[in-house]
Amino acid sequence: MSSKSLHLLWLAAVLLATGHAHAASLAGEIRRGQEVPVVAMAEWEVVQTGRGEQTGSRVLIAAGPEELSRAPANAARYDSQTFTFPSGTIRVLRFTKAGGGVVHQITSETQLYVISGSASVDVAGARTELGAGDVVNLPSGVLRSLPGRVEDTTVVLYNIKNTAKEPRASVIRGKDNPPAVIEAGEKAGEGGAKVSVQRYVYEGNSIRVARLSGPGKNAASTPKADALIYLISGRMNLHLGDEVFPVRAGDALREPAGIPVYWDILEPSSFIATNGVAP
Repeated sequence: MSSKSLHLLWLAAVLLATGHAHAASLAGEIRRGQEVPVVAMAEWEVVQTGRGEQTGSRVLIAAGPEELSRAPANAARYDSQTFTFPSGTIRVLRFTKAGGGVVHQITSETQLYVISGSASVDVAGARTELGAGDVVNLPSGVLRSLPGRVEDTTVVLYNIKNTAKEPRASVIRGKDNPPAVIEAGEKAGEGGAKVSVQRYVYEGNSIRVARLSGPGKNAASTPKADALIYLISGRMNLHLGDEVFPVRAGDALREPAGIPVYWDILEPSSFIATNGVAP
């Protein structure tokens, strides 16, 4: 075999291997909701008296069947689902009125979005009421039901690195940020599709809630930063690079920076997105 033929065979092997690696890496950006474990959890507040560091009110937590069996009757029981990516995590908590409402100690979470229901949390040291469509940057304290208003509540919590040097905690109300239809350019609807985005901008980042209706697709774009996305409703085909991935409500994904992306809209859909920071 000639040296030219050997070189062509080597080049074909390299291209094939690179193509497989590329496909695997993009498929790895999708987290199927039905494949990510749903963990049953419980949290409850206790007040301890006496001496020592544990004096006062604190929140206890239980996870899994064995620990839950020891949780008190007044504990708030809920389901937790965590989607982990190289540039951050998305955690979805589903509380119910029957399960005792909302109690959750904020720890490493950096952004919070209320999909449905209501709750309160500390924002810059002030207790703040939240409703569906509200966003908090840097929540703190204990997320809990509003007094006299225990209801089914679902929240999305992000844990990502903030790009601001000294970001401030803030709340952004959904009612103050009406959705804006993208009329033209990147991400605009095509072929009869309609795309609107509700933007919540705060120091160092933003949360976007996109709503898409079809039939049709949105115009392709190439993100300049990683986007971490959770699908709230609907069903679409995600075009990521040269590949197509069917996704539906309950799935999460990462749109890597530098990879072209667009969505085929199979039914009215919505998702929440924020920028992640690669390690």
